[in-house]
Amino acid sequence: MVKLICYNIEYCEGIEGIWYQYLKFWKIFFPPKRLNEQLVGALKKLKPDILALVEVDIGSFRSRHIDEVRFLEEKLQLKSFVEKIKYPLKGWLKLFHHVPILDKQANAIISRYTIRDVRYHVFHEGTKRVIIEATVELPQKVTLLLAHLALGKKARAQQIKELVRIVNAIKNPVILMGDFNTFNGETEIKDLLKKTHLKDMISLDKQSLPLTEPAWHPKKRLDYILTSPQIKVKKYSVLNFHFSDHLPLMIDFTIKTKDAHKKM
Repeated sequence: MVKLICYNIEYCEGIEGIWYQYLKFWKIFFPPKRLNEQLVGALKKLKPDILALVEVDIGSFRSRHIDEVRFLEEKLQLKSFVEKIKYPLKGWLKLFHHVPILDKQANAIISRYTIRDVRYHVFHEGTKRVIIEATVELPQKVTLLLAHLALGKKARAQQIKELVRIVNAIKNPVILMGDFNTFNGETEIKDLLKKTHLKDMISLDKQSLPLTEPAWHPKKRLDYILTSPQIKVKKYSVLNFHFSDHLPLMIDFTIKTKDAHKKM
C-alpha cells in the first residue's frame, strides 16, 4: 500500500483562512517560528510515502534560508525529491526569478521511492505556470503530475485544456494533483475527467466534507488528487490539518496488475 499526501502549505505562514488573519501581513515575511516542525510532527504520524507540496519556500529569508523541501525530506526520512519555482523562465514572468521571496516560491514532490524521468511543462496562460512531472516505480511505473492552477477563470479553463493533452500523452498510470483553484466548483474539471479517464475518488471519504478551503471552516473544494483507472484507491481522506489556509488530501492506493494474482 502506498500513502500519498498532497498539501498546499501556503509557505508555512500559519494562516487558516480567517479573514482577519490576512491583516497580519507581516506573516508573509515572518511566519510563525517552528511551524515547519509542527507540520513534521503531524506528518510523521501518517508516514507518507509520497508528499506533494504546493506553495513551499525553498530558501528565502522568510524561511530563514531553509529549503523547506530538503528539511521535510530529511525529517520524514524520505529519499528523493524534485522542486521547481512556479514561474517560467521566458516572457515577463522571468522577472519573478529576480524578486526576493518570489524567486524561492516553488512546488515540490518528495518520495520514499526514487524519482525518475523528471519533466517540467509550462502553461501558456496564468501566472503560476509550471507543472512538475515525475515518475516513480511502485514497482510498476506511475507518473505524478503536480499543478497549481490560475486564480482567473479564463486562464484556468485554458490550463485545464492543456492538462488534458499532457495527461493523454503519458503512457504510465497517472496521478494528477494540486491546488486547482476551482472557485466555481467541480464542474470546472468535468471535461478533464471525461477526456482523460482520470477518476475523482473523494466519495470514498465518508467522514469528512469534500471541501478544502478555508481550513478553519471549509466552504470550497480547491484541491484534488485524480487517478488513472489502473490505480486502486483504497482510502481517500481530507485531513484535519490547520497549518495553512488549505486542508491536505491523502490517498492510500495500490496498482492494478494484469495478473490478478500478482501483488505489490
